[in-house]
Amino acid sequence: MLKKGLSLVLLASSASAHAVDFSAAEICKAAIAVEMGRDTKRMKTHSAGDGPSISYQRDDGDRFKYRCRIEGDTVVWRTFLNDTREWGRWRNSYSAGDAKTTFILKGDRLVISNDQAGSKNFTKKDF
Repeated sequence: MLKKGLSLVLLASSASAHAVDFSAAEICKAAIAVEMGRDTKRMKTHSAGDGPSISYQRDDGDRFKYRCRIEGDTVVWRTFLNDTREWGRWRNSYSAGDAKTTFILKGDRLVISNDQAGSKNFTKKDF
């Protein structure tokens, strides 16, 4: 019994030794990348912390800015509306058609799952 318990502790500690932490800004970038079909490396972080602000410029020159918040394993976002110069609504009306984006950390990978756009794996080198 002691040998089995020790094996489980060693297994758990070796798995956590390989776990990688991702910042709220990285999780936000990954979620926006999946939702919008963009490259995380072309995104910029303008404010970090609990509610990061992320932007990117499309090839046609149009710029987009997003703010995210993490609620448990869910990423909720809103966009900056350039025409009104205001932040839009939070995209968390799932029954009204908003996509739900969740994340999970698996070792050195961040897995983003969007119920409309699919899933994608990210590693630290993607940021």
